[in-house]
Formats: sequence, C-alpha cells, structure tokens
Amino acid sequence: MQNTSKLKGRELVRHVLENGVTVNIPKGELCITDGAVKKVMGTAEVGFAEKEAFVETMGLDIYSLSPDYPRQGKELPARKDYLWPELENWTAETPYFIFAVLDGAFEWGMRLLGFAEFCSNLRSSAVMSALIEQVEKLNFYMIEKLAAEGVNGIILADDIAHQHGLFARPQVLQDLFIPSLARQTEQILKQDLPVFFHSDGNYRDVLSDIINIGVSGLECLEKTAGMQIEELQAAVGQEVCLWGHLDTDDLEAAAKDEGMLADLVDSTRALAAGKKFILGTTSGIFEGMRLDVLQELYSKV
Repeated sequence: MQNTSKLKGRELVRHVLENGVTVNIPKGELCITDGAVKKVMGTAEVGFAEKEAFVETMGLDIYSLSPDYPRQGKELPARKDYLWPELENWTAETPYFIFAVLDGAFEWGMRLLGFAEFCSNLRSSAVMSALIEQVEKLNFYMIEKLAAEGVNGIILADDIAHQHGLFARPQVLQDLFIPSLARQTEQILKQDLPVFFHSDGNYRDVLSDIINIGVSGLECLEKTAGMQIEELQAAVGQEVCLWGHLDTDDLEAAAKDEGMLADLVDSTRALAAGKKFILGTTSGIFEGMRLDVLQELYSKV
C-alpha cells in the first residue's frame, strides 16, 4: 500500500485528483508575480532558480506556466511567437505538478477587441464563429505541444463572469463558448491530462454546463462573488476538484488574530478531508498580500 503521507508535488496532485485528499493537502496558485518572489527571497533579479526557490520556500506542489507572446492589435499571435519560457526547466528539473494556462475564446475576444466591441460582436455569429475557430486551432496545437513537452495539466482560462453574474446571457455562452470549451477539454483529455476551468466572478448560471463538458476541476472560487466553496462541493460532488478559495481578506484577518489563523487551518482541513481539493488563493500570489500568513497557513495544513 502506498504511503500517502510522504506524497508531494506532482505525485500528490495526481493522487488527490484520483482519490481525494487522504493526508496531505496539495497547494498551488494560478500565478506568482516577480514582485512576490523578490519580497520573499530578498533578490533583485528573478529567473528560474529564484522562482523554484520561492515555490519550495512557500511549500507549493504546483507551478502554473503562462505563455509569452507579442501583442499584435486585434490578431491572435502566430504559433511561432507563442512561447513558454522555462517550460523544460519546470517539467524536467523539478518535482512539481506543472499546469499550462491557455486562454479560451471569450477571454481572447475581450483582450483583442476590448470589452465594448466584443460585447457588440456577440450579436454576430459569423464574427464569433471565426474567432472561436482561430482560438481552437491555436489551442489544439498548443495542447499537443505542451503534452509532448511534459506538462502535467492544462488550465482553460475564460473570464466569463464578474462579481454579480455573467458578462453575456447564458444562452450566448451555451450556444457559442461552452461548446468551444468542450471541444478543447476533449482534446486535453485525449492527451491523458487533467483540465481545470478558470474564471473570476459568479458563473453559477452556467456551472452545470461547465461541469458537464468533463472538466477535472474548477480554479478560482470567489466567495465574495457568491461562489462559496462549501456550496460548490455539495453541487459538484466528488467528480470535480475545487482549487483556490482563499481571498486576501482571509489572510488579513488571520494576520491580526492567531485564533483566526487557527480557524482558517481547521476550516481548510475540513474542506479538504476526503475531497478532491487543492489549497490556493483566488488571486494568485502577489507582493501586496500577506505572504507571511499564507506561508504559515500552507505549512500548518
């Protein structure tokens, strides 16, 4: 029988995605700013070595990679310009579970066109269909490339919601964008990789649609937007892993009161016990947050 008490990094994450939390709780973040690395590590420069040391110091099991690409007006970047810095370093030289972040068509549309123009074009199925097709071609290529180069999972990032609800009518998402996410999810699962869906805000009106496309997990659960993790656990059951429910207010409160920190540790353990659960923040790690409290919480759970 496997000794799960010693699992960490990619082996721990794989175990939890398959079985739920049995002893150790995996920890990870969607993004980590260079400023946070500089603050914790006391360094002026940030390269792969400093980032890896930060991940180890914070006790993380996951590292998430985002691509670099030039901004070219309203056009998607060419494949050759879509780069993954330090990808081989992270996959070949570290024990961490490496996620790669790919943006979906809704995210790309807002980025390329701007919010107002994008929302206006939602009425044009021809414009949206062309955008979706281009994004899928790019992402299908990247999924195969990333799988071949050793990533352990994919995060499909599509910010379809704000604090009070969806940016578009549910029917628009159900007709256009969720089918696109479904096709990308299918492609990722064909590579035998887990796929997480990320969006800020409250997307409860299409939560069941997202779950039904077969995602392995959801990343970023903002209780201030009505995405309370306890309710979501009851809604999604044991098939979907939930990741990232802490917000900066939790850390600020724990910094002022040791009792609050103890309560946060206890509540995290209760949320994780027997569940498919990854501990993390809704925001990612940045220099302005209480990194000392986050590190202490990570060490105590």
